Amino acid sequence: MSFNIVHVPVDPEIIFRVNQSSQPVVLYKCQLQGILCGLHVEGTTRAVSAHLRRHGITGPDSTSIICTWGGCSKTLKKGSMVRHLLTHLGVKVRCSACGVVKCRHDLLRAHIKSSEPCHSAVADNVHGPEGVFVPAGWAAVHEV
Repeated sequence: MSFNIVHVPVDPEIIFRVNQSSQPVVLYKCQLQGILCGLHVEGTTRAVSAHLRRHGITGPDSTSIICTWGGCSKTLKKGSMVRHLLTHLGVKVRCSACGVVKCRHDLLRAHIKSSEPCHSAVADNVHGPEGVFVPAGWAAVHEV
């Protein structure tokens, strides 16, 4: 899979993390409807969760919420929202031992636990098709 390298507006937290880790990241344009932020978010559980808080999506995990990502209108629990958004992004995980691809980390953990040859495997991220590759060092000169 190839990614285009372009200039994108990103959350300042991502800039800080990229500068600290010196690792490249893959970003996805926020498509939450309503309050359009224009920012790109990293396709990780932590980053998507922080971005939702930035949009004011907070409260108990049991609260019902409607997904407005890119025209989606699915009703789900707030506690499932991050996992749901990662499916919109097309982010998946791959078993480093056998190469099986799962759409969620919890499913890959179950696979690793149940498959003897994969017990020492780790999760490799599989980036979604609309990801924008941001090389290491980019953030130092591209703050927004």
